[in-house]
Amino acid sequence: MTVASNLPLLNDDDLELLFHNDPDGARRYRVLHGVLVRGMTQHEAATEMGVSERTVRNVLRAYGRSGSLEVLRSRGAAGRRRSRRASEAEEALAEALAAEPLAGGDRLWRRAQELLGPAGGQLSRRTAYRILSQLRARARQSAPAGLAVAVRKALPLLQEDPPLTLGSGALAQRLVPDEPDQLARGRVLRQGLRQAIERLRPAGGQTGVDRGWWPYLICVGEYEEERNRADLQRELALSASTYSRAKRQALDRIAASLPQIVAQLTVTSAAAVLQPLPRTPDFVGRHEEQTYYAWRLRTEGLAQIWGLPGSGKTVLAAELAAAEHRYGRRVLWHTCTAGREATLAGVARSIAQALGGVPDDTLQLDAPQDALALLESLRARLAAEHALIVLDDVERLDPADAGLLVAALTDLVSAQAARLMLVGRCRPDLGDWPALPGLYEEEARLLWGSAQSFPEEQWRTLYASVAGLPQPIRLAAAVYRRAGDLARLSDWSGALEAWAEDAIWNQSDADERRLLAAVSLLESRASQVTPAAACRELGLNAAVLARLHGRGLLPDDDGTPVLPVLQTGAAMVLREDAELRAAVERLTAEPRSAVEAKDVAPAPENAAVAAPSEGLELLERLHRVLSHSTAYLRSKRDDREASRLARELAMLQEVLPRPEGHRTRSSSRTEGRRGRMWVRHVAPRGV
Repeated sequence: MTVASNLPLLNDDDLELLFHNDPDGARRYRVLHGVLVRGMTQHEAATEMGVSERTVRNVLRAYGRSGSLEVLRSRGAAGRRRSRRASEAEEALAEALAAEPLAGGDRLWRRAQELLGPAGGQLSRRTAYRILSQLRARARQSAPAGLAVAVRKALPLLQEDPPLTLGSGALAQRLVPDEPDQLARGRVLRQGLRQAIERLRPAGGQTGVDRGWWPYLICVGEYEEERNRADLQRELALSASTYSRAKRQALDRIAASLPQIVAQLTVTSAAAVLQPLPRTPDFVGRHEEQTYYAWRLRTEGLAQIWGLPGSGKTVLAAELAAAEHRYGRRVLWHTCTAGREATLAGVARSIAQALGGVPDDTLQLDAPQDALALLESLRARLAAEHALIVLDDVERLDPADAGLLVAALTDLVSAQAARLMLVGRCRPDLGDWPALPGLYEEEARLLWGSAQSFPEEQWRTLYASVAGLPQPIRLAAAVYRRAGDLARLSDWSGALEAWAEDAIWNQSDADERRLLAAVSLLESRASQVTPAAACRELGLNAAVLARLHGRGLLPDDDGTPVLPVLQTGAAMVLREDAELRAAVERLTAEPRSAVEAKDVAPAPENAAVAAPSEGLELLERLHRVLSHSTAYLRSKRDDREASRLARELAMLQEVLPRPEGHRTRSSSRTEGRRGRMWVRHVAPRGV
């Protein structure tokens, strides 16, 4: 029982890595696994593995005595004399392997027999497999030692945004040792890995039957599209061993080409320091947003980026941080993951360690006051470094620590000791910060890549359903590329519904799902019922409405609708909730005037109602006309004169007085997520 519990559980890739040139050692492990983990008898294990029961007993006895997997390795065959026949067999097998590197052992053995002619009958299957194992091990040694292992560990981090973990790994430190900035190392390495994967792509049209496509399809599927190995193996109709061979060949080829690719990407000239850093392939557009946040960072020292899941907040923050780094500012990036990293002590410790020169034994922060004292002690260091502190996923911060942390960091900003950028999914408590909208349609098309034959009607449906959010558009593009010419509407629409389920519905509690479903369905029926009226009809607390507004999931006062992709999930919630169905029917059947009357608080008796003066009405009408005119002109992006007039109207509206008591919008965006205006904080011309 103790031996069974100590046996490491290894998959095919682990076995290939541990026993890469020893198939008999891998077989002995499978014997152990069958008896100790799967509960097979010795006879059943011997029958399944094709060995004798005596071999099974010997393996169990050897492992029971040592408790180490090293005892499973085969002993070397050193000292055996190489005969002429063995040399001829090796040459034939090497020729067969070079012609078909992904072929199975049985196919290569039979091909070698054909090449040997009459002498081929004397080459046994077991001898052929042993020689093939040695040939493949020798080929793997052509890559730098340990580089393939480092590549294997780095590739699963390819989709990390920003690539900070990738930049701190062994592969980045080995290939980009002269770059001191962790973010810059990660960006260069990510670009190099993607170019190395693209080099695996064979020339000509794609076909899953061709063996030459397997390494490319496996790497794109596992690391670019983050798909499950079992699904890829089933889709390509490959056995586990064939899949492992193709993947191993892909990793070897990536390891062989990556140093040269990274060397070309790395700029060593001192004159190139002020040149723009290479942009990430998945970042497009966002020119207005970059200008807006960069301007506020320079003028206020603070930027808060928030918006819906999949809107590209972290990628935009990484671009802004890279621009700050180009101008000599130190970037200190911290992601508030679950646990200790989402506490005041965790953030303070991360900043201190990033600055360096602080021993780990001085970072025992037992109370919030200790963390605040540490941040205060770092004030001079931060000011000297001209540091930019970036906190990502701030919505995960411990609520008890969030207020103290933000107050301490904004105090550093006020003292001009640092700049601060907060990135998260929730509306900031302080300041007038608009939600990050989706991309313009012409920008979103750039995410589509090579899928240019996508039907126009399907594209418009896709773009409208996600309001231009980049992440679900990339997901749909990956699904479309896999399906090729046989792509159907249901292929990518199902993927988007799964994304909405994971990113939005599963992140909401039961009350939030009910209200979100009701509002989404009411919008699909062109109802004029407000979310507040729906919340009251469902008998929900007003805090539920506030939470959904705070996450940007419910319509703002600028008329931005709920994401259409949520309608399928809303219909599912409706089917499972009879009370919700009845409430929606009541709301849609109720006259509009009655619904609006619920949202108006009754005036006290004998209260005088003052009618607005004509001058105030004129001002209000003028503001509305200016807003709509600016929104229309902003939509004409290819017309320079329209853009100039839009800027003039925006500045005119800003200086125009407003009627007393008129509430300004928290976001000056008067268009939907497809077309945006950043009117309230427009950078002066030339900034």
